Amino acid sequence: MKHCFAPLLEPLGAIWFLMVLGVMALLLRRKWQGALSLMAPTLLLFLLGSTPLAEMLVGKAERPYAPGNVAALPQADAAVALGGTHRVSACDIYGFSVGQAEQRILAVAELVRLGKARTLVLGGSTQSISGKPGVPTMALIQRWLVSSGLTTANVTNLGICANTHDEALQFRRLQDAEGWQRVLLVTSALHMRRAEAVFRKQGINVTPVACDFQVYGVSGASGFYSPFPSQHRLDLLSLYFHEKIGWWVYKWRAWV
Repeated sequence: MKHCFAPLLEPLGAIWFLMVLGVMALLLRRKWQGALSLMAPTLLLFLLGSTPLAEMLVGKAERPYAPGNVAALPQADAAVALGGTHRVSACDIYGFSVGQAEQRILAVAELVRLGKARTLVLGGSTQSISGKPGVPTMALIQRWLVSSGLTTANVTNLGICANTHDEALQFRRLQDAEGWQRVLLVTSALHMRRAEAVFRKQGINVTPVACDFQVYGVSGASGFYSPFPSQHRLDLLSLYFHEKIGWWVYKWRAWV
């Protein structure tokens, strides 16, 4: 019960509760039009943030990429982890902070440690704020990986890329130069469908290795009904619709 009422402490839950009070006040004052106008967004927020709809959609999208036996993965020439939400952060001890990128980087480093790939390739990133033109933010993570001893493999990165399609193009050039034949593709489970399709469109033979699961197989993420909308569920829906819209945009551009 305490878990169900926790969203009330979030700004979204508190605002929604005030919206409910507003609907009730308008109904008591017989202001039917105003009550109906406020009731529509109130019910929509309840549907999106109080029901397990978000978990159902995200879990279904992640399910096809649930990890199998890592030991059974084929030996690959390289393992590439696509760029995530890392960013340069001058006040952090490493000079950067990470979001989804953390899971992808740790996953690809573990694959290399297990001997599943000889080369570790970090995905593309944006321009660094270091003032050096052409220096990607991923170069900071590359330097940390090597200096920390987290991996002893050869590490490189894909440079500055605006999106997953750019990463596929950059990787194809690198693959052609190195003569790689088999590649392990590491990215978030929710992003894997689009990422795998983009890389295969470029003729890259990839084996998907998903990580950063948001719902599927995650303890306590199966979904429950809550009297108050949760910001976490709206965040899940944001990720879900980002991928769905991204898929159709990529399809329209003939990138997948």
